[in-house]
Amino acid sequence: MASLAAGFDRVAARPFLILPPLVLDLFLWLGPRLRVTSLVRQMVGAVAAPPGIDPALGDQLALIQRSLAQLADHFNLFGALAVLPAGIPSLMAGRMPNQTPLGPAMAFETGDPLAVMGIWTALTVIGLGLGALFQVGVARQVAPPGELATGWVAWGRFLVLAFAVYFGLLLTSLATAVVSALAALFLPILGAVLIFVAFSIVFWIAIYLFFTPHGIVRYRFGVARAMLESAHIVRWNLPGAVGFLVLAFVISWVTGLVWDMPPDGSWFALLALLGHAFVSATILAGSYAFYQGRHDWLASVRQAMVQRTQPPPGQGA
Repeated sequence: MASLAAGFDRVAARPFLILPPLVLDLFLWLGPRLRVTSLVRQMVGAVAAPPGIDPALGDQLALIQRSLAQLADHFNLFGALAVLPAGIPSLMAGRMPNQTPLGPAMAFETGDPLAVMGIWTALTVIGLGLGALFQVGVARQVAPPGELATGWVAWGRFLVLAFAVYFGLLLTSLATAVVSALAALFLPILGAVLIFVAFSIVFWIAIYLFFTPHGIVRYRFGVARAMLESAHIVRWNLPGAVGFLVLAFVISWVTGLVWDMPPDGSWFALLALLGHAFVSATILAGSYAFYQGRHDWLASVRQAMVQRTQPPPGQGA
């Protein structure tokens, strides 16, 4: 609570901190769309149910088809600018609206898979750069500027972090799919249990590594060192760290219900964008206040432990 209160004070004193998420949401709401409708519809055709398939599996495939068809009408490739794990938070990247108060938005279509992959990669790189600048600006409100990483350094390390996260998720997904499929051949329930166990492991890994971007920006750590420090801070402050993350999630979820109330075609949605930008900046500033306080506490504990293990002056080891 103290960390979130500190984040609220910082953002309330410097309202310009809400500009990056607000500008990004305005672009995704009122700006042009980059569609991949034909490519997604090809994917819909690829998951067509073969004749004689089990009815339960057929229902699941039909649900996937409906989801992909709905995605084809809304997906905006520019949403990759709000990239995880360290991009600028965005409300419209998840909603992907079709309607605007200005009428139908200008839309461009690309169906070449290589072009889509190239554009997505470029937008991801740009999004991480914008996220690095945003996080450096937020961290500057709780720490001396001379102790922070520069935007260029944070950008490069965010790229390495994103690659590690995506590559790890890909390997984990493939391994889980193969192992659970093999296990389901012997016992169907065992496959579901393995998927649940894998999801739980990934969930806890994400919690332990949540503060990795904070170490990169605040203390100029490399990616591996930032991951290790994040895991140490969560390990030695598990109730506080989990409590902070749960509280931040609840605030985001509850306010998100409010932000979803205005229709996309109404100017009232602008109020939702303002509210989301303020809450997102507050939570991010609060997370930096929390990380800095717990990191400094952990450093003092380590120093005290080292001093206790050292012999007094004039005595041997």
